[in-house]
Amino acid sequence: MSVLRILDKAELAAEHPHMGPLRPDLSPTARILIEGRYIVIYEPMSYGIFVVAVVYGPRDVENWLD
Repeated sequence: MSVLRILDKAELAAEHPHMGPLRPDLSPTARILIEGRYIVIYEPMSYGIFVVAVVYGPRDVENWLD
């Protein structure tokens, strides 16, 4: 997986901050993007987005935010 593809996806989200599905289980305004096996967790901001984490998707979901 190319880091550039993840960055391109994040740049697109910065232009369209509400494009990713909401994930209220993470925070009231959290959204996610999926690129390959990676999940980008972000928060829409007035200036674009704030990337909270980039997580390798196949990890154990119950433990990836511990």
